[in-house]
Amino acid sequence: MNRMYDHFSNLSTSYNDLRTTDHEPILFIREKLAGNDKILGVDIGCGGGRYDLLLLQNLPGLHLICGDINDAMLEETSRYLKSHNQENFSVHRGDASDLRLPDNELDFIITFNAIHHFDPVLFLDKAEKALKKGGCLFVYTRLKNQNARNIWGRFFLNFKEKENRLHDFSRIEEWPEQVESLSLEEIRFFRFKRAASLTYLLQQAENKHYSTFSLYTDDEFKEALNVFKQQIESHFSEVERVEWIDENIMIVFRKDT
Repeated sequence: MNRMYDHFSNLSTSYNDLRTTDHEPILFIREKLAGNDKILGVDIGCGGGRYDLLLLQNLPGLHLICGDINDAMLEETSRYLKSHNQENFSVHRGDASDLRLPDNELDFIITFNAIHHFDPVLFLDKAEKALKKGGCLFVYTRLKNQNARNIWGRFFLNFKEKENRLHDFSRIEEWPEQVESLSLEEIRFFRFKRAASLTYLLQQAENKHYSTFSLYTDDEFKEALNVFKQQIESHFSEVERVEWIDENIMIVFRKDT
């Protein structure tokens, strides 16, 4: 836990630049919440606020609570949103297993690429209590098999073995069975075509843009980075434009009563 806290603290001011931000899941959420004039929502594990900005820009009438356990990330979220002229938000320091949010008041709760840091069933249970009847919980993540198919899972030594926090599809389907009044409503799969130079990819890894890289020792990481470079040079004829597919999944839960 301390390693992850330090990892995100160290990256807080550069995190939004290091990570890719996809608009498609925001458009999906907007469609799901269409018709609501005033919306109260929470983003748990908000990081540096990159998805929070898109939510505020795409959901008129939204007041967004940006939640994270990392103080440096919350400071960056506040700075980032204010720098983009956003005011209709507040920050909330809290653990996903102890949200400390008002009961039965939220229209939605969302978490982007963070559920692998939580106890998912405990998180769903806390989220259910905070949602109003008919409210939605959105979980945006990647599955174990999706992780194994991306550029890092395929070519970065031991990446898919190191990243043992992700979930299988079958486990996700079981989560709402353990939480009263929360049902699985929809699952949407996303595929994104990516392209980048080998130099850029090496910089991303060295900057540890995925927390997975912080699970390596220094020697392990150095070896894996060297193997990655060799693998990319071997498998791609044009290292100035390496192409691959990233995959993600959006799971929508709804509070029934």
